[in-house]
Amino acid sequence: MFKSLMFFVSATLILGGCASHSHSLAEGSAPGLLKGELIHLQPSRLILESRERKYVAEGFEVQRHQNLAELYKRYRMSDTKHWDRITSGLDKDHESYSLVANPKAEDGSELTCRLAWRFGQNPQGFCLDKTGKEYVLKFD
Repeated sequence: MFKSLMFFVSATLILGGCASHSHSLAEGSAPGLLKGELIHLQPSRLILESRERKYVAEGFEVQRHQNLAELYKRYRMSDTKHWDRITSGLDKDHESYSLVANPKAEDGSELTCRLAWRFGQNPQGFCLDKTGKEYVLKFD
């Protein structure tokens, strides 16, 4: 019974690690872009729309970052319970994520976007077009 309960709790925490895998472009985030959506669960997708174009990128990789060597030095000997929670995947506070995507429009225009966020926070970053124009992005 106890093992079944622990399995259920662990599965729930793993599957629910991010409050939402879909984010909308925050209002007023990037002048020049009317709306946008980021889905960072596979299959990943980034859609950004301006008055003239709709940019789409799909299937890009979302990188998960966690500096276990630094966390080992900090917690292994001084706070072993915290260290155990980190290594078992129960403590996600030390995780961050990043992605690079190249959304394209039907007319061949392309953006290069770089986004990052810590666990439990919303993605943010920027996109550049071929002329060097920058769009600062913040997602809800």
